[in-house]
Amino acid sequence: MSKRNPEEQTMREVSHTMKLSAATMLAMLLGSYLYSSSANAAEVRDISKVNGGIRVSAEERVGDISSVNGGIDLGSGASAERLDTVNGGIDLDERVEIERAETVNGGIRVSRDVTVHGSLSTVNGGIQTNSGTVIDDRVSTVNGKITLRDTRVKENVQTSNGDIFLTDGSVVEGDVIVKGRRSWFGRFFGFGQRSSKIIIDAESSVMGDIHLYREVNLDIADGAVLGDVIEHF
Repeated sequence: MSKRNPEEQTMREVSHTMKLSAATMLAMLLGSYLYSSSANAAEVRDISKVNGGIRVSAEERVGDISSVNGGIDLGSGASAERLDTVNGGIDLDERVEIERAETVNGGIRVSRDVTVHGSLSTVNGGIQTNSGTVIDDRVSTVNGKITLRDTRVKENVQTSNGDIFLTDGSVVEGDVIVKGRRSWFGRFFGFGQRSSKIIIDAESSVMGDIHLYREVNLDIADGAVLGDVIEHF
């Protein structure tokens, strides 16, 4: 058996040491990443209640929030994913960030500089937003007023039996839609859905069209930018 010379033996030992050190460092980095990911995942929790409201503290980060009989309130700078309640309102303080919010019987109040990556929707309740709010999807109600102040909506704004107010430089990148038709019974006897209002001030704009599926009182200021007003009745 041939013997390795001292220089060759030393080089092999150095190479082995370097490989071992690199493997150890990689393992440490991977372990640190996994620990960090696990810690972050542990911090995000879903919250669900049947009876009672849910309050998320300022700057707190949570996952999905749901309630049956109770409102949902997010403090300043908090973040969450989906917010859902049946009987209760939703309040979002300034600088809140969420995926979307939906309620059946209750309104949605949005403070300043709020980011909504999805939509805001209610069945029986209004929606009110304030300066600096951005909504990536749509805003919709069935029975409720929509009031947008200095807000950008990247999809449609829609109601069936409510009013729509766009003020203080609000921008709707999609369409404004008023759905619903009175039944023949209501038309014949002179009652049914009340007339909705659309108010758009001089600083606000609708980049799409206004689609009306029933009679609506329009109050559009000179200087407001919008597409066509299309009647479907």
